[in-house]
This record gives sequence, structure tokens and C-alpha cells, in this order.
Amino acid sequence: SRKTTGRSLPLPVLLEALMSATLIVSGCGHPRLAIDPLPPIPMRDAVRIVNDNVGKIAGTLRASGSVDGYFTNPNNGRRVNYSLDGTLFHLAPSYVRFDLKKFGDRQILFGSNEENYWFYSKEDDRFYCGRQGESDNVPAEIPVRSDQIVEALGLTMIGEDAWGGRVIRRVQRVDLDVQQILFVEVGEDGQAVLEKEYWLDRYPPRLVRRVVFRGADGVVTMESFLDDYRPIAAGGPLLPHKMAAEWPEKGARMRFDVGRWSAEEQVVPGGAQFATPAECRSNFDVDRRP
Repeated sequence: SRKTTGRSLPLPVLLEALMSATLIVSGCGHPRLAIDPLPPIPMRDAVRIVNDNVGKIAGTLRASGSVDGYFTNPNNGRRVNYSLDGTLFHLAPSYVRFDLKKFGDRQILFGSNEENYWFYSKEDDRFYCGRQGESDNVPAEIPVRSDQIVEALGLTMIGEDAWGGRVIRRVQRVDLDVQQILFVEVGEDGQAVLEKEYWLDRYPPRLVRRVVFRGADGVVTMESFLDDYRPIAAGGPLLPHKMAAEWPEKGARMRFDVGRWSAEEQVVPGGAQFATPAECRSNFDVDRRP
């Protein structure tokens, strides 16, 4: 168990305690009374509910609100704390722009498109860039990949049982008031590795309460907690308005309190929001030289 002092609790522990209390905020933003959770349902039905909700997202989403947390600078080990105004744009599957500013002055920027991803920090005033598909070569200076922010917000569908030649099995585990969908990779030697977990609420609207990603050694690499689901519009998807995430190996945490979600039809893949920064393009051009 994780040790705590008498003065404070780590953010994920505190959030989990709040979410497990008998009177907490439900997925629809109303007080949840001390009632029994809904009965468990077959895994395919639980996954379908989540995917049907994500499937209602049409075009680019925009979220704005307050963001606070910290990341660790790998060059000097210094923890960089922030409390900023954030604006997130997301267009499935890989387009992301998460701009964090203070009084209109950019402090942090996360971004990605089909080809590249990038990170900017005002602390050292430079861009760090990577190519999609090269997940093993993520620059150490990038504390969080932009696609992981989207996954932490539960905005991606729960996938199929196999892809890319890998054998993935989905397993359901029911515990207290959640249904856990566990993704297990089975190797050629028969050894199984737990890769990720989606914890689905057994209270309405039965959406994602928690997302956990693990490394090959089983250690948590990303963990997020979601709450306060509300519709973006009549008949539209239900989206979380509170997210807290932690990347233990990177020494990073983030809390995003969304004030407003909206659909932005004019923001498209070729638009400025998702364009690879010039600083990254120049670096990639140098990499391509013989």
C-alpha cells in the first residue's frame, strides 16, 4: 500500500477515496445517493455503451478550462509546477493541440497530427519533436505524449482483441461498483502481460471512470480518473468535465477541469491548429539528410 502522511494524500489516492464515498458526484453531475450499483452486464455490452458514446463525436472537439499539475525536467530533475488556462482541440484519431497559457502567454504546448507529435515548454523555450510510429524513441524531454492526454480523457474507443499481429485478449473483472475491462497480450511462449485497463462505472451512464496503462513489467505508466460526464449538446456524446492523470515514470501529473466542451467543424486536419511547428519540420529535414 502507498504510505501517506497525516497532512496530505497523493492526488490519485484522494480522488479514488472521493469516488468511492457513499455520496459522490455521479456521471451526470448530480449527487449520487447511497444506492446499490447497477448489475454487471456482459463485457460486449459494456464496451458497446462506451464505444457508442465515443462514436457520437463528429469532427473536432474543443475543451477549455483550468489545468494544473507538474512535470519533471529530465535535464536537471527539477519539478516544474503549473496552474494555467488550457484549450484542447482533438480530431480522431491522432490530431491534438493542447495549449496551456497564462494571461494569454503560452507556457506549454502539446500537439500531434498523423505524422508527428511535439512538446513546447517556455521554461527552456524550445520544441521537442517525435515521429508517429516511433514510440520507442520518444525524446526524454517530452513529459507526456499528446495522444496519451486523449486516452486519459477517455476519448478513444475500446479496441478489438487483436491488431498489428499481436494477440490481445480482453478480460472482464467485476469489483465493487466498476467493471474492469483488462487487455492482456499473450506471447508466443504463452506468457501473458497486462497492458491496459478501462474501469467502467456501474452507475449511469456506465462510462469510463478510470484508465490505466502498464509497461511490459506491469508497472503503471499512465493512470487517469474521470468524472462529471455531461452531454456536449442534446443527443450528443457525454464528455468528462473532470480529469486527473499521473505518469509515474515521467514524474508528471495533470488535472483538467473542463469548463466547456464544443464542436468545432471549421477545425480540420490541414488547419493551423494541427500543423507541425516549423521548429520540428526543420529538425526532421536535418534528420533526412544523407
